[in-house]
Amino acid sequence: MADRRKLIIWAIIGTGISSIAVQLVTIREYLSQFHGNEITISLVLFCWLLITGLGSLAARPVKCSSLILYALILVLMGLWPLIQLILIRNFREILFIHGISPDFYQILFYTMVTLAPYCLMLGFILPHSLTVLHNSHHEFTSGELYLTDSIGDTCGGILFSFALVYWVKPFKTVAITSTLMIIVGLILLVSDRRYFLLILTSVCVILFCLFAFDSSFETSTLSKQYGDIVRYVESPYGRIVVSREGPQHTFWESGNPLYSSANTIGSEEKIHYPLIQLERVKSVLLVSGGLGESLGEVEKYYPNRIDYVELDPYLTEAAQEFGFIKNLPGLSIKNTDGRSHIKTTDRRYDAIIVDLPDPDTFQINRFYTSEFFSLSKRILSEGGVLSFGLEYSSDYISDVEKKKLSIMFNTAKSYFQNVMILPGGEAYFLCRDGEISTDIPSRLRTKSIVTDYIDGFYYGNVTKERILKIQDILDQEEYQNTDFEPRIMNVMFQEWFLKHGTSPKIFILILAGFVLVYVVLMRKEEYLLFSTGLANMGVEMLVIFSFQVIYGYIYLKIGAIITVCLLGLLPGAAMGSLYEEGNKRMLVFSEVALLGLILIFFVWNSFLRSELHQIYFLGYCFTFSFFCGLQFPLAAKMIGERQSPAAGCLAADLAGAAVGTLVVGTLLIPLWGIQSAIIFLIMIKISSSMIILFSKT
Repeated sequence: MADRRKLIIWAIIGTGISSIAVQLVTIREYLSQFHGNEITISLVLFCWLLITGLGSLAARPVKCSSLILYALILVLMGLWPLIQLILIRNFREILFIHGISPDFYQILFYTMVTLAPYCLMLGFILPHSLTVLHNSHHEFTSGELYLTDSIGDTCGGILFSFALVYWVKPFKTVAITSTLMIIVGLILLVSDRRYFLLILTSVCVILFCLFAFDSSFETSTLSKQYGDIVRYVESPYGRIVVSREGPQHTFWESGNPLYSSANTIGSEEKIHYPLIQLERVKSVLLVSGGLGESLGEVEKYYPNRIDYVELDPYLTEAAQEFGFIKNLPGLSIKNTDGRSHIKTTDRRYDAIIVDLPDPDTFQINRFYTSEFFSLSKRILSEGGVLSFGLEYSSDYISDVEKKKLSIMFNTAKSYFQNVMILPGGEAYFLCRDGEISTDIPSRLRTKSIVTDYIDGFYYGNVTKERILKIQDILDQEEYQNTDFEPRIMNVMFQEWFLKHGTSPKIFILILAGFVLVYVVLMRKEEYLLFSTGLANMGVEMLVIFSFQVIYGYIYLKIGAIITVCLLGLLPGAAMGSLYEEGNKRMLVFSEVALLGLILIFFVWNSFLRSELHQIYFLGYCFTFSFFCGLQFPLAAKMIGERQSPAAGCLAADLAGAAVGTLVVGTLLIPLWGIQSAIIFLIMIKISSSMIILFSKT
């Protein structure tokens, strides 16, 4: 019987290892299937946490237990992630029109359906593990359950973030991290002499391993989305796929077409519009966009040096292998964050060409802010030019597009004497202290530079009327875009909803109604954990966002933040388990500590915004998570083990985390900035503190 207790404890740890790895793999999968911005990430996390919480609630009325059923659920949970990934990849092409981006509600529904089986099992299995232990007459508290699960979560985060994401692809990742759960499930079947079920599950496990470790099978599951795949790489920064259709190759990064061969128009516009403004081009900095013809167009100016910055080394390696990066004298490829390079380099450039998508993520927004323009101007030579493009409709410029162009114009104009917007395939911004010419073809002819598209079609597309039209719609009263107040992301989200003709308002109202009813019906101790789960996820998103603003997207470091947040729960839960039942004083102290930590973040963000060393961010995450972990066993003991608090407490914690993810990541930061999110978290924790402080027990 003691061995059975150890097996169940190992099963809880295995569940934690698998669930974190599966969660991270699944998020990356959805980013490759849908538009990879904060809306997608928040929706996936929201659905994951909410459905898992529902699974925990479903376990509350289940008082009896079956060890055989428990073993089968363990094995099924180990096998299901592979099926889940296959379903996500294939159902998207079945349910939605190929090449069309689904809207908000379609993504929400699709995510809910595909995540439901695994998340319901995950939410159910943890509190049910406690029921199995109790019915087998083993002592095990809700706090010990939380602590054991946290050990598994931490191990899973470390294993994925620092090893698996660099070495193996998703199918192998879920197979490796599910091993412990599957082994425990099979051992439990053996110990209970259920040999028929053992043989049946063993066959399923063998098939699971054959498919999970077959690289060609994994690649084939992507063919419906990408077509004929000639190269498939999972890098720490995203999924890289090279597909072929006849003689044309397309590079995909995290599901978005990054470059398609023979893209003459885009290459000529982004290179010649800025470079032709200069009398002599000695050095050029190209931030992304160096694939295909772009470097060849730069070469026509005979620069002494070209620095091409691309974050992902796997991308540039694949491009070089297929010959899509031209080897030029003076070319230097730098695999680092573009903004980090601009901030730290001592080199001066005649031109900085930013070829990035529209700023609909916090990572990309950093290249369209007041702070970025300040850094860029520092490394521009006298009379140098900075250029970038934004998507727009040349025929009809909507109110949202007007706002987007106005914000970017006002932000750039505060640092450059002249800012010109040329209406090409995109709205190209040319920023310079010197004169800017719009007669691009004549200047090209003066320098004897031959082009295909600009020579023949420029005057028909970039007319004086279109240039004046853009100038006339600019609103100089619009806000400027900054790192910590990403105004343009608000506009981008509005544009995204407008494009699909949808609005999240109905969803938000319905969700608010359900949350209100749930909060009214829960115990005060459960509300405390609800608010703490909300604050924990909210603070985690605040830290990641602030970290990105300062240091850029360094996957290893962001993985470290997530892992440290999980790691901090361990000592907190361990300390909370040491206290006797009903220790209200320590619970109040933890509330005060959490409030104080949020206030510290508010002071730093509002008045300092200094560039802190990375260790401070990690230490802050660990400390905040420590006090969050401390509260779970204390709250469970206040309810009492006789009341079976595990299911309700886990559900409240997960539901709060789901709400925190959605409200902070999708609404508050993009719409009103980071300070509004901090104030919201302070109000939530004040409410929970008051309830605990003035409660009778």
